[in-house]
Amino acid sequence: MAGEKQPRKRPSNQLNDLTGTEWIRFTKTWFELGCDADPEREPIEPGRSWLIVDSRRYHRNRATELHPARYPEELVREFLLFFTKEGEWVLDPFAGSGATLVAALETGRNAVGIELSERYATIARKRTSEEAALVLQGDARRVGDMDFWSEGAARGVPMGEDGRPRFEFVMTSPPYWDMLHHSRGGVESTQKKRARKGLDTAYSDDPSDLGNVASYEEFVAALCGVLAEAGGLLREGRYMVVVAQNLRAPNGDVITLAWDIQRELGKVLQFQGERIWCQNSKQLGIWGYPSVFVPNYHHHYCLIFRKTR
Repeated sequence: MAGEKQPRKRPSNQLNDLTGTEWIRFTKTWFELGCDADPEREPIEPGRSWLIVDSRRYHRNRATELHPARYPEELVREFLLFFTKEGEWVLDPFAGSGATLVAALETGRNAVGIELSERYATIARKRTSEEAALVLQGDARRVGDMDFWSEGAARGVPMGEDGRPRFEFVMTSPPYWDMLHHSRGGVESTQKKRARKGLDTAYSDDPSDLGNVASYEEFVAALCGVLAEAGGLLREGRYMVVVAQNLRAPNGDVITLAWDIQRELGKVLQFQGERIWCQNSKQLGIWGYPSVFVPNYHHHYCLIFRKTR
């Protein structure tokens, strides 16, 4: 509001451009995103500890609906404002249709995404424009290879002495194992609705796609290998956020994906804690009624890691 005294930013804040008050608000460990909110409500403030966004705003571009498991740009924005300053470099090793890249550009950051699917890489490029963000179409398992980054060096991505890039922040939402290949019963799920509309219900049929790995143990090893290599590209003291969810296997077992990522990735990056993203408008399923308790997983763990060694 005009004439209102604004909080002063501290020059000593080397991590972000937030005030102390905004910093404190962000540290609340849960926030809400994706409920049916009033589209006329006040704009989102940087660093706000809770976040309500009208679910109708999720798909800014019709092409993004092709992707079966994207996360909203508003989610990425929350973390970008805390963990980076304007002009810094952000990496997403599982870029999908480009939500991380779009949010980075909207907040004045530089962005690089890696995407296996040529189809989704093309969508991400269209959403960000070739000049504004770099989308590398290829296998994320090569993220630590020096020769993978020749195009990045040519496009101005900061490079270290080892010939590999250096980033101030990594944020990604990797495949939740093979969850997209399993239909949900009880009600007409989002997956079934997408199939009826002819939209993608899985990322791809590419054997290199981690979402197609049959063995859970092999999947976790491969995924955490990618994340560890991406973490190796961070500058000392900087952060990575991995958005993940526990899930339920068809046989009824609960797969603790988020906790397994924390355990394995925590061996090479320091685990700093988590923020929980609550999806308040996600459709409820009648999975276990009337005899067995089966939870509706409507929250995701935003796992926060720091490179300290």
